[in-house]
Amino acid sequence: MSANQNSEISTSSVIAAKFHRKSVTSIGTFLGIAVTVVFYLVAPPIAKCFSGGPEFLYRYFCSHPIEYVTSGLFFVGMAILAAKWRQLPTDRAVIANVRELAATAQWVQAKAGSGAVQSLTAWQADPPKEIWRSTSMWHRVQDVLHYVNAGRNNGLEDHLKYLADLSVDRLIQSFSLIRTVTWAVPIMGFLGTVVGITLAIANVTPEQLDSSLPEVTAGLAVAFDTTAQALTMSMLLVFATYLVERDEQAILNDVEQFGIDSLVPFISQSDAAAAEPASGLPALATWTAEILAQQTDSWSQHLTAMQSGWAETLNSQTDSLAQALSDETTATLQSHRVASDSARDQYAATLQQSSQLFVQQMQQTMMTFVNRVDLWQNAMRESSLASAGQAEELHRLGRTMLQLTESEQKLVQLQESLNENLQTLQMVATLEQTVQSLNAAVSILTSKSYMRAAA
Repeated sequence: MSANQNSEISTSSVIAAKFHRKSVTSIGTFLGIAVTVVFYLVAPPIAKCFSGGPEFLYRYFCSHPIEYVTSGLFFVGMAILAAKWRQLPTDRAVIANVRELAATAQWVQAKAGSGAVQSLTAWQADPPKEIWRSTSMWHRVQDVLHYVNAGRNNGLEDHLKYLADLSVDRLIQSFSLIRTVTWAVPIMGFLGTVVGITLAIANVTPEQLDSSLPEVTAGLAVAFDTTAQALTMSMLLVFATYLVERDEQAILNDVEQFGIDSLVPFISQSDAAAAEPASGLPALATWTAEILAQQTDSWSQHLTAMQSGWAETLNSQTDSLAQALSDETTATLQSHRVASDSARDQYAATLQQSSQLFVQQMQQTMMTFVNRVDLWQNAMRESSLASAGQAEELHRLGRTMLQLTESEQKLVQLQESLNENLQTLQMVATLEQTVQSLNAAVSILTSKSYMRAAA
């Protein structure tokens, strides 16, 4: 393969790499937005299957528009990290494959056709998978082949250092959106705190504390719930970013180690003869390579300056926003303190009046109760005296009834005696009649006797 062909392949690969990095961010962004929409469509029915699920979902995800924005930012960040994490196994597979190639190709200095440049060129000409073209190791090998085929393999070690620095810069740039999201999520929580406190203060009405208390607590709930949601999501993003960035940094370290262990010793020494024909290229090719190198250096410097300016602008905007939020929070807290003091004084006065009125009512109630107790005691005393008199009367009546009973018994005895006397009198009367009859009979008999005697 000629140097011009290698140059064209290298240029196209660099463009493809840039497009791939942008596509990972774009795909992650669109995927995060889609996940946000799906989450808010699917989460309510699922939450109904758990005890307290709807309340939890509404409290931390749906109670305020800030929670919707925070959730969207969180899902976008996690989607970008997921897209990056999905690329890691491919990077590791390419590193393992090229290490195996370096171990089995038997790169030696003596044979001109078996050098590292020829092996790596053949390896890149027929990749096992097309997705390998977007990996860090593939780009590094392409850059090295482009550099060596341009006839500048003597400075390969310095060029690898430059590529390492450029890779680190690209890695940092690839996480710029993630860091922006990680920075924005807690800011949204702080904004929710300010909004919630403002709502709570605005809803305080000292004249109607009882009726305004639910609105005040609702505003404070917005403040604390948005803060809790933002801090939790921020911690998850920070830890996930750390894990993915650590793995990508480990892959870059493996790429640099491969360059030090395999590319520098073999290409800078054993492939010097193989790279010599490239030195006889036309001056136009050399000049083009130098121009490309200058453009790359200029682009890197411009990118570094732009990154520094963006960082300074971001820091200044962050400081301005933090100062503005601090001033607004201080003013809000001051007004809240004044309103709270006024409400507290009014509440204390109202409470004191209510307490005095309650004490008066209690005293009146106690006096009424004492009077009624006295009336009840007098009535009970009179009732007791009446009960004692009634008991005495009942006792006297009992004695009278006892005497009547005894008199009845005597009367019965007298009646029995009278009956006996009457029976006796009847017998006496009968005897008298009998005697009288006998006397009459005797008289008749006597008269008859006299008559007979006279005759």
